[in-house]
Amino acid sequence: MLYLPITKSWIISRTARAIYLTCAVLACTLFGALIAILLAMGFSGVNSLSAFPLALSIARAVLLPGVFGSATLTIAMWYFWLNFDTSSWVSRAFWFLPLYLLLPIGPALYCFFVYLRNADVASVVARLPDRNVRPMREPQF
Repeated sequence: MLYLPITKSWIISRTARAIYLTCAVLACTLFGALIAILLAMGFSGVNSLSAFPLALSIARAVLLPGVFGSATLTIAMWYFWLNFDTSSWVSRAFWFLPLYLLLPIGPALYCFFVYLRNADVASVVARLPDRNVRPMREPQF
């Protein structure tokens, strides 16, 4: 088995949290866009978008960021679930099915309901100062 030297600080950090939150939103937009495209095709009676190259290009442009976000989030949430999730075995068993069967929405739900609420993630984010905020200086007269 391949062992990846990914530390807990890589998975649980402010940057990782921002990336995973962005990926979760992209995964939700992928799910919504996919349902919308399929419903629009069903209502119009079109079986394939290959006859409509402009619509196919637009659909690809809308779906592609969601595919990348969903893939990144799936790998990250599986890695978190396997190595760093400290919840009970019942909770972990419950989240196994959405992670495994409900792509792309399952990892996004796991991110929103488990990863972002994890005590380790919340404590790291709460304790780190924001590097972009600088203390205000008194004006020089």
